Amino acid sequence: MKLSRTGWNNVIIFSVMIFIIVINITNKKLFSSDDKQQLTIFAKHAVILSLSIEQQISVDRVGRNWQATPAKISGQALEQMMLTWHEIEGDIVTQPPELDRQMALVVSIELAGDEQTNVLNLFITNTELLVFNNQEKRWLAFPLAIFSQLIPTEILAS
Repeated sequence: MKLSRTGWNNVIIFSVMIFIIVINITNKKLFSSDDKQQLTIFAKHAVILSLSIEQQISVDRVGRNWQATPAKISGQALEQMMLTWHEIEGDIVTQPPELDRQMALVVSIELAGDEQTNVLNLFITNTELLVFNNQEKRWLAFPLAIFSQLIPTEILAS
């Protein structure tokens, strides 16, 4: 088969295009799955002004820093806790298990620009942490290990 230089260029171009299409199709089949949708508790741009846990401890933004009252936690541990609250991603739960609402750990969070306080109910199960956002009527599931990052043991200690 004799092809001119232009003909060979066209063969190479079409071969590369077909190869790219094949890679894209197989990549989508390999890596697209029906994974659960992941969401953060609050919008990425939301700014947390204060956080109250069971109305026993309050964490407030003071300038660019955080202050806990009573001062059970401070410094980098407090900064990390608040960063975790802002950035953590969980799976949306469409069918939550039956839980005793009285066993919930209640966390109230005020966001900049929101008129209402966001009330979250935290439930610990054997396998995961479930968070119910009362305003959005939405359940999120997190790995159980995340609980100690959201609510460090220093806070719960008497």
